[in-house]
Amino acid sequence: MATRSIALLFDDGTGGDIDLLRAVYDRDHVDRAPPHVPLVAPFDENTSSSDLLEMVGLIVAVHQPFMLELGAPEHFFDGEDQLLQFIATKGADESQRLAEALYRDVFPHHRPEDPERTPLQRSALTVGRFPAERDAVSAAKQLREKSYFCVITQVGMLEADDDGGWSILHAAELGSMISTD
Repeated sequence: MATRSIALLFDDGTGGDIDLLRAVYDRDHVDRAPPHVPLVAPFDENTSSSDLLEMVGLIVAVHQPFMLELGAPEHFFDGEDQLLQFIATKGADESQRLAEALYRDVFPHHRPEDPERTPLQRSALTVGRFPAERDAVSAAKQLREKSYFCVITQVGMLEADDDGGWSILHAAELGSMISTD
């Protein structure tokens, strides 16, 4: 059984800028996962990759690309680490609509019982991990003026490896079935 996730992906320019920040605040994880904003929280699934890719691709194809601005850094404890996240200040509604469609039509059996701090309620990018809350609070204060702005055009299926890293298994273009005529 493979552990997977569905996430918004960034273009190379924005992703590179984000990785520079992640290299400072998340050294141990920056090379283990691409920068991404989760749409479907990590899940274990027996369905074949090709079948999942087809179902996810159908949902993604009918949603338009959208602008996303990540800013308003916040910290919170996820049960293991203090995380530093950039929260979507623009584009969160579009991201959450896409997450809702994926949970409703493809992953109803993985829908979180308590949606607080899940992609259904919180569009966020993790840029740091800290052992102590004071360190996460300090980093959030230092970065309060920082933001990232990009056009989201792709959604990816990520898969976990045996070492806890994540790689992009496949990427699908947003809006590929919408006519521009």
